[in-house]
Formats: sequence, structure tokens, C-alpha cells
Amino acid sequence: MKMKKYFFLITIIFIFLLSIITRLWNLEQTPPGIWYDEAYNGLDAIKAMETSDYKIFYPENYGREGLYINALAVSFKIFGINSFALRFPSALFGILTVLGFYFLLKKLSLSRISISLGIFTLTTSFYHLNFSRIAFRAIMVPFLLTWSFYFFIKGFNIIQKHFIRPQKKLLYRLTRNPIFNFFIAGLLTGIGFHTYIAYRVVPLIFIFILLFSLIVYKKFINNYWRAILIFICGFLIPASPILFYFQQNPLAFTGRTDAVSILNAPDMTPPAAFIKSLSYHLQSFFFTGDNNQRHNHLSLPLLPGVWALFFAIGFFISLKEIIATIIHRFKKIPPTNYFLLSLLAQSIFWIMLIPGILSLEGIPHSLRIIGTIPAIFLFIILPFEYLRRLYLHLKTSPFYSLKIWRWRIMQITFSILIITFFLTGIFQIYIYFGLWAKNPKTNEFFQQDLYQLGIFIKKQPLKQNNYLLLKNYISIDKNNRSDFTEKSLLFTGYPTIKNYSAYNVNEDIIGLVNSDAIDCSDSQFILQQNIPLLALKKIKNYCPNLKLQEILLDKNIETSQRFWILK
Repeated sequence: MKMKKYFFLITIIFIFLLSIITRLWNLEQTPPGIWYDEAYNGLDAIKAMETSDYKIFYPENYGREGLYINALAVSFKIFGINSFALRFPSALFGILTVLGFYFLLKKLSLSRISISLGIFTLTTSFYHLNFSRIAFRAIMVPFLLTWSFYFFIKGFNIIQKHFIRPQKKLLYRLTRNPIFNFFIAGLLTGIGFHTYIAYRVVPLIFIFILLFSLIVYKKFINNYWRAILIFICGFLIPASPILFYFQQNPLAFTGRTDAVSILNAPDMTPPAAFIKSLSYHLQSFFFTGDNNQRHNHLSLPLLPGVWALFFAIGFFISLKEIIATIIHRFKKIPPTNYFLLSLLAQSIFWIMLIPGILSLEGIPHSLRIIGTIPAIFLFIILPFEYLRRLYLHLKTSPFYSLKIWRWRIMQITFSILIITFFLTGIFQIYIYFGLWAKNPKTNEFFQQDLYQLGIFIKKQPLKQNNYLLLKNYISIDKNNRSDFTEKSLLFTGYPTIKNYSAYNVNEDIIGLVNSDAIDCSDSQFILQQNIPLLALKKIKNYCPNLKLQEILLDKNIETSQRFWILK
């Protein structure tokens, strides 16, 4: 028994170390570049750090809740302003989600094998791994969901045991106090309103659980009314400030949702748009996933084949458990062993699908349904619990006497299944680091050209006059500073890039040369690749003392970006 316990402990430590390594390794270079939204978050965090103006809500870029951006500011203070610091909070939230999922599975009284497989699949899942390495605030959704439900289930179980075996006096330590656990669950749920727009539907999960609990558990209100009030109080403490902000600024609450809502779908009625979005998101787990290369690899399904199969089986098993429990209630039979797990998984899954299915932009959209992640992996491991229970039942039942060779077949089959799950997880890691990260399409979706240009600018010594010549599609504001599409360049080149005057390479630069607005003395020009020869020749003729040098940032000629510098 002790050997099994030690083996389980070693397995859990190994998986947790794997989650740390896969989420932190080469974080600065993978993903290859920095996407516009990441850079925008980073630039706002820099401004907040420099001015000490930490906002509860940042209205630019469609509006973003402030908690993640303020966390970035803390990361910049610790690690400096760089790509690693930009993505470190996401990696940290991803790692802590794995840890929280371990505690949640333990609190749901699952077996050691199911717990091990559950956190391993979450650790190695491309879906969760990918968003754990991108500076998007959405990664906080599964993190807070996992931990809030851990404390919620913990408090729920304590009260259940107390009322099943009543005693005159029970002295709990703080962590064994149900009121404390419900209060922490409420706090974490309220904090979630400061993370991502999809989190706003989370209270519906608790309402869903409450309604079913009223049906299943005797005297539920009598036993739990104090816990419910404490949970609501805990929720309102962190949620009130941003709810008050939305009350004062209603457009901040509805702005992004209105832009992508199925209610505004062109050439389609809302019911038709709803059905289309729902079908796209449900099939994305099995067939064609998110086609945005930042979110997925070449539209692969969100779950690999064998995991998707167990996901489907677990989904229907959980439905059966809920229905059986409700039927048993009328026969005065206690809830089934996996009722709470099943209710939790079904509630989270359907409620956290809502932000995705109520939108029609870029469907299926895996980022908007990121809150389904805890439910997905609860579904996946539920069949293992059933198989294990069946195995133990056959092994100990006096009514079945299977021959030894049949037991061996069952054991071998179970072992092959576990090995298959393990190899699938390892292959998911390979898809991320070996295929997705090296795909040229991924470079394009993360604006690697602007990222590398920013890194190059940051390394160059400044002259008295510094000019940056960019492609025509990049917006430049009236003060010759960057404005819109080059946030990635602004972040990676920060703070050196503030000393550069930016121009587009078109007829304007030729007009600029003709107007003698450019000073050639103690100057340097950094030019983006594919600069029109006419503009380049015009500048070279205007400043004949400057020498042209081609820069290749990477030894790999095929993947490297080329730049030119005149100085």
C-alpha cells in the first residue's frame, strides 16, 4: 500500500514538473513573435507601471478587464520589459490551473489513476498549453474556475458529512470550516469578473447547481442557507467595483459582445445563427477546430482522437448519473457516487459554451469557450472511473469467477489504454513545439517580422537623428509615431523606438526628401524588408555619406527577416 502511495506521489510530482517545463521552456521565443493583442496588453501595462495608474478597466482595443494587464505590470517590474515577462503570467496561471485541477479531482474523491490521467491530459493538451503561453487574459478563466470549484466542493462536502453524521460540537480548523471555504469560493468567483468577458456567465453555473441540489438533497436550503449567503458576500466584495464601473459605463459592458453577436449576423436570423454557432462549436472537439493559427494548429480538432472518444463517453455517462440520481431521489435513494462530478462537468460545459455560441465571428472560436476546459477533462476521466469500478467489482464479486487468462486480458487492455493516453499527450506536446511553433503560418499570425524588427531596433545604438521606414500598410500618426497595426513593433522595440521618427515607404518619403525635412548628419535609417528601390535610391542619393548594410537576424535564411540600415 505504501509503495502505491509513493508511486502515486512521484507520478504527480513528475506531471507537475512537466507542466512547469512545457509552459516556461523557451517562452520568449515560442510563440514566434508577438501578436497585436499581446503587445497592446503589454504597452498598457508599461504605461500603468510608469504612471502608477492601474485601471480597473482599460477601454481601448474593444475594452479589457484590468486584472491581467495589472499583473503584467508586476511581471515587468520583476523581469523587465521583454517577451518572457509579457507571457510569464499566462504560464503561471496555466501551471496553477494544473495544480488546482489536481486538488479538485481529489476533492471529488476520484481514484489515483483517474487523478493522474486527469492532470496529465490537462498538462499535455495543446488546447490548454497553447493559451498558457500567449499573453491573453482568457487563460485566467479556467484557473479561477478550477480553484473556485475546489473550495466550493470542499465546503459542500464538509457540510454533507456534518449532516450525515451529526455531532453536538465540531471544531474545525480554518481550512476545515465550510463557511471559510464558501467565502473563498465566492471571492475567487468575484475576482473572475476582472478577467475576461466570457467569465460573466459563470454565476449561471452556480444557479444550475443550486437548482439540481434543491431536487436531489433533502433540506438543502435549511442546511446550506448560511453557506449560500457567505458565498454571495464573498462574490460581491471583489466583483462590486467592476460591476459599478459597468453600471456607470454600459457601453464598456456590451461593446465587444454587440460587435460579434449572433443578433447582428448578416443574412441570417438569430435562431439560424445560434444553431450554426452551436453546431460549429460542438463539432470542434471532434472534427474541425478553430482555424485561427494563433489558437490552433491547422484547424485540428480541439481533442485528439482517443481523448475525444473518452470525452464523448464521459459526457453521456455524466448525463446518466444525473438522471439516475433524480429518479433515485423520488425513491429515497442517496445520490450516486459520481453525481456531483457529473453535475459540475455538465454545468461548466454548457454554461461556458454560451460565450462562443452567442457569437458568429471566427467560429468555432476556442478562446471564447476556454472556460469549458475543466469540464472537458472531467468528462475524459469519468470513463476511467467506471472501468476501474467495473474491474474491482468483477474482482471482488462472489458471483463472477473469471479465469486467470481473462483477468490478464483485462489488465493488458487497461494498461494499453493508459499507454495510449500517455503517448497521445506526448504527441500533443510535439505538435505544439515541433509543428505549430515552426510553421511559417504561425510566424505570420504572430507578426514575427515586426517582432524581429523591434528586437533589432532595440539593439542599435542611437544617433542624433533616427528614422524608421515601414511598409505602406502600417499606420503612422501625425507626429510620425506608430499608431495602430504595429503594436508588436512598439512593444519589442520599447523604449528605444520612442527615439525614432516613423515614415511609410511610399511617395511621401520621396516628398520628404525633396522638402529637405530629413537631416543626414549623425543619422541612421532602419528600413523594413521589401523596400521599394525608388525610395531607397532617393534616400541614398540625398545622403551619399551613409552606407547601406543588409541585416539577416537568423542564420536560417528561409525563416529570418531581412532589414537594411543606412548609417
